[in-house]
Amino acid sequence: MKLFRTFSLLSIVVLIGCNLNETPTSKELIQRVIEVSGWDHPAFEMEFDFRDYHYFLKRQSNGYVYKRMIQKEGVLQVDEMSNLYPLQRTLAGTPIKLSDSLQQLYTNSLNSVLYFFQLPLPLSDEAVISELVGEELIEGSSYWNVKVSFQEYGGGEDFQDEYRYWIHKETLTIDYLAYNYQTSGGGTRFRKTIHPRNIEGFRFQNYINFKPITKFPSLDSLPRWFEEGKLEEVSRIENLNIKVKKNPSQ
Repeated sequence: MKLFRTFSLLSIVVLIGCNLNETPTSKELIQRVIEVSGWDHPAFEMEFDFRDYHYFLKRQSNGYVYKRMIQKEGVLQVDEMSNLYPLQRTLAGTPIKLSDSLQQLYTNSLNSVLYFFQLPLPLSDEAVISELVGEELIEGSSYWNVKVSFQEYGGGEDFQDEYRYWIHKETLTIDYLAYNYQTSGGGTRFRKTIHPRNIEGFRFQNYINFKPITKFPSLDSLPRWFEEGKLEEVSRIENLNIKVKKNPSQ
């Protein structure tokens, strides 16, 4: 199915570039972005390092498994969850009982890291409500501006969060994104993509993470504030040592 991925991706970009006079729907645009980035592959396993943790994810037609691992005083701690069971923690292979609040906290944390790592794939989730807001010029390039929110049912604990994705009109890559979040006191972030790379046909990218002076500004104002130097860098999102395995066994 993917033997001609290089040719297919080039063809998609050329075709899209030729059809810029036609405004796509947000869903059509998201699907094209997923295809161009290689995240339409039906089954895969991935591993990577982010800050102090080692992460693992597996996706197949019947669902997903997420894990994060860390050595603490020589003991391996593993948090694992899937579409079939909630987050479970083990220490040296022994299950650890977590309170409901801690289980939810660790679930949100694991979900957050893997959400951004797998972009743009999560934009195709059933709970996503998307809207093509319009077009925008950022740092001299033209972008589609896509608004994303979530249905309460299936949207997770953070269903009230709101996102913007700025998709390059020629390359169909997400070069900038922004979001308002409500958990842990809430806030606003703007991210610029850095260090994009292709591994086994999948596009991966890191980010510079910025925040505005005010807490909940309009997300659509952030590209202008970014260009005017009115955003403060707060962190770098750098995923390291990425490994990909396509079509893993059950």
